[in-house]
Amino acid sequence: MQRTNHKKIFILIFFLLFAQLLSGCVLTRVSEKSHAREVGSLNLIGMSMDAAKEKLSKEGFDCSDYPETNRVQTESGPRTLIQLDCSKRSLELICPQIRYAVLNVDPQSFKVVLVGKRITEQACF
Repeated sequence: MQRTNHKKIFILIFFLLFAQLLSGCVLTRVSEKSHAREVGSLNLIGMSMDAAKEKLSKEGFDCSDYPETNRVQTESGPRTLIQLDCSKRSLELICPQIRYAVLNVDPQSFKVVLVGKRITEQACF
């Protein structure tokens, strides 16, 4: 009888561990600090929009086909810049984490002047 209880407990633990790994939270999520370090290490500021987009694509980011023009608050005051969202999903099957790198591009020179970074933790809710 004692052996049957141990077997049931082992099966329960295995099932809970498998469910945790299936969600992938333990293995594929990154912190905001790590994401900022990853995007910062790409040195995108000063690059052309196309070159920055290509570099992000090589790193696994999927960039939008349609950039938007928005007013952005910068250190020197508000500016009208072209914004291009690029995102990367974690490998989770349920509720993947989505990490964004936002290219802010000068409309005259088409050079990246700022790079925004953000993470959506609960992408499915």
